[in-house]
Amino acid sequence: MFSQFLGHYLVQNDLITTEQFSSCMDYIRQNRVKLGLIAETEGLLTRAQANELNQLQMQTDKRFGDLAVEKGYLTETDVKYLLGRQGNPYLIFVQALEENNFLTRDEINDAIQNFKTANGLTDEIVQAIQNGDIEKMLPAFVDVDDDKYIALIGLTLRNIVRFVSSYIRIEKGSFTSSLSARYIVYQHTTGDFDGFLGFTCDDDSILTIAENFGKEKFAKVDEDALDSVCEFTNCVNGLYATELSYQDITIDMLPPEFYFDDTIKDKGDFFVLPLYINGSKTNLIVKLT
Repeated sequence: MFSQFLGHYLVQNDLITTEQFSSCMDYIRQNRVKLGLIAETEGLLTRAQANELNQLQMQTDKRFGDLAVEKGYLTETDVKYLLGRQGNPYLIFVQALEENNFLTRDEINDAIQNFKTANGLTDEIVQAIQNGDIEKMLPAFVDVDDDKYIALIGLTLRNIVRFVSSYIRIEKGSFTSSLSARYIVYQHTTGDFDGFLGFTCDDDSILTIAENFGKEKFAKVDEDALDSVCEFTNCVNGLYATELSYQDITIDMLPPEFYFDDTIKDKGDFFVLPLYINGSKTNLIVKLT
């Protein structure tokens, strides 16, 4: 997830090109991060120790972790922990930038600090994004007094990561009373509190949800494609209704709806969260009363 946030910042500020960012994303899909980088990031090794172990690996047929234990730099428990962190997409992204000679480690660290400052993010929020901790990062993007919004938006994003793509990025959202779009999908809920959940889009970006959730290719955004997005919306609302039932809160779901070239209005204020999936923008829309 952080690769999307930082990658967008790097491209927008001409620190890397769009092609270089795409190359990094291909690298992430094909590689796992090296233990040395994880250990250094976690503060378990110094850069000098990591470099020493990398050199030793070139001289002997031993794994990095085994060499680190032999040198007394890490324990077996440390190595086990690092192996569990080896699939971290953020660290793989850093590795991709370095190994492709797009940016040095110092340039990456500077960029992260500038990204944090430019977006007014705290260290805790940046750490949450790096770890893919949606609940902890959401308050920086969803400024609402009602915790129900955080709960439903968090649930939706987790299921996008689960069923659609883990390469997502969000921007700060806001309330509006009207929104026009080329494609609109939403589902109303009624009961102990009313509202709706859905998506809007002005191009074919919404196909990312339709195709990845439906496991089907669509030639264009048509009724079948939007119906697949409806099914995803229904899936999320179903999970939400189940979670609420544990709190003795009951909501019922109405059939999902979709519209072409229309406007959402006369429904009171609702929250719009800009959402980028694989780099393509779709708005997540939520209303809860």
